[in-house]
Amino acid sequence: MDAFATSSLTVCIGAMAVVGAVQDGIYGNYSILAAKAVLDLIIILVMTASMGKGCIFSAIPVGVFQGLVTLLAVFVEPFLTEPALANLSLTGSIMIFCIGVNLIWNMKIRVANMLPTLLFAVLWDFLPWFT
Repeated sequence: MDAFATSSLTVCIGAMAVVGAVQDGIYGNYSILAAKAVLDLIIILVMTASMGKGCIFSAIPVGVFQGLVTLLAVFVEPFLTEPALANLSLTGSIMIFCIGVNLIWNMKIRVANMLPTLLFAVLWDFLPWFT
């Protein structure tokens, strides 16, 4: 179960997952998602060899997550600006860094608890005192 959770968070959270799905939903450009798929394949192969076969099942939440973000992007297209996407990308990158810290130094930063920050990162752009 630990292998599944770690690998799912590793491939679901990040700039490429969110921004790639948003680009696919808004512009129909799936090139970021295609590159991410190749990178995820390599990462999951290595993680499966080191952590166990539970990593293989991370494909399910990745498909659901990226599919939902792609569908959602179609509806929120008028609200997404370049700064909002930049905030989203930065937040995702910080979460990926935290996952890396967990893997390398065997720490327990609870990255799943940080998932709501993805929403707050986008909303931050729409606060009146920052525009």
